[in-house]
Amino acid sequence: MPKSDIIIIGGGAVGLSCAYYLNQAGYEVTVFDGNGPDKKSSCSWGNSGMIVPSHIVPLAAPGVVKKGLKWLFDPESPFSIEFKPSIEMLAWLWKFRKAANPEHVKSGANMFRELSLSSRDLYLELSKKMSFGLETKGILMLCNSDDALTEEYKISAMARKIGMEAVDLDPNGVQLIEKGMKLTVLGGVHYPLDCNINPVKYLEVLHDFLIDHGVKIFHNTTVSGLTVGNGNVESIKVSDQSWSGNHFVLAAGSLSSKLIQQIGIKMPLMAGKGYSITMEAPIKKPALPALLIEARIASTPMGAKWRFGGTMTVTDSNRKINQKKLNAMLEAVQNYYPEYDISWVSGLEPWVGLRPLSA
Repeated sequence: MPKSDIIIIGGGAVGLSCAYYLNQAGYEVTVFDGNGPDKKSSCSWGNSGMIVPSHIVPLAAPGVVKKGLKWLFDPESPFSIEFKPSIEMLAWLWKFRKAANPEHVKSGANMFRELSLSSRDLYLELSKKMSFGLETKGILMLCNSDDALTEEYKISAMARKIGMEAVDLDPNGVQLIEKGMKLTVLGGVHYPLDCNINPVKYLEVLHDFLIDHGVKIFHNTTVSGLTVGNGNVESIKVSDQSWSGNHFVLAAGSLSSKLIQQIGIKMPLMAGKGYSITMEAPIKKPALPALLIEARIASTPMGAKWRFGGTMTVTDSNRKINQKKLNAMLEAVQNYYPEYDISWVSGLEPWVGLRPLSA
């Protein structure tokens, strides 16, 4: 039976990042990745590349359940649930509902801040060794409704109370910062400490670095089982063989819960299906990344490219594209960037992926 000191299940951004630091610490590391070398089906490949210390409010927040219920009846809304008779989904929904309360938000704010700031520091340090398009201009929260703007100002006030930089802006203030494109917004918030990367470049340069430094990475492999002995995982089953290890890291995204369930651990995790589309050389693009609040869209300039992504469909593992939701996302961008035209994305292939959602 082949053996490695440390085995990592999952070769996305989290798995490869773990492999990097373990390799640098002198461990023998082996990574098993269910995706191909290009990782296009990976959640890490198609995301918006945002590093957001500003995200101190979790997805399970007050008002989210009520808003989500309204969105369920709108086929073009950014949120939906693919209802199937699943104990796992019902349990997840119940835990999510219980967590959507003010106490949960308040208790988690400092933790989210510290975790995100530490993550930001690590990216900054890593960018001195590798080039993956790190930008440190901050991120804008853009609003074109009074309700959304009022809520964002409340969140920015909360952020300032725990030591985060946050600047409330009126329409003129937003436009002074966003010099790349005209905006039609009522206002927004700028978080200077937020930053962004090109996630495709990050995966590529990290993968190549690891290979050059002796890390074994197996692509298109499925880890189908875990073997436990003396209370610890001793080996994994990969295709038609088993691998043993001294330590195991589970970084399989939304698939993690089903795998770890085999050893009696219940993890309240569902998949959140989302889309993104990337323009290689648009006529115009924004200068700064932004979250388009009402539309729940992330907009990220990446060098000469412009990527935006959004929607959240709670599902098990269905990657089928909902064309109505995709079209609604592509059209909604113009509500914030009037110079953008949907013809710019005509013929481009959308990316669809599954993000892990904890309750």
